[in-house]
Amino acid sequence: MTRAIHRYEVPVDDCWHAVDLTGEIVHVDSRSMHTVEIWAIHGPGEPTRRGFRVYGTGHPIPDDAIHVGTAIPPGGQLVWHLLELPETT
Repeated sequence: MTRAIHRYEVPVDDCWHAVDLTGEIVHVDSRSMHTVEIWAIHGPGEPTRRGFRVYGTGHPIPDDAIHVGTAIPPGGQLVWHLLELPETT
């Protein structure tokens, strides 16, 4: 199997979302007020289920959450922060 870069979406809805990834995240961005997008290497091997959630600037975040990336949706009025919480599904 050849590797490629795939796009995944995480809704902006105050919930954790499971995403199955087979490689590293290469970019985080937003083309909509309602989603943050992840671009990640997709290749051979078993996927790993990872838990992501979007937070707004100034909102409290869990102590063990890992910052993955920041995205500014169209209009630039809000800023979204994508966090990962290990072992969340």
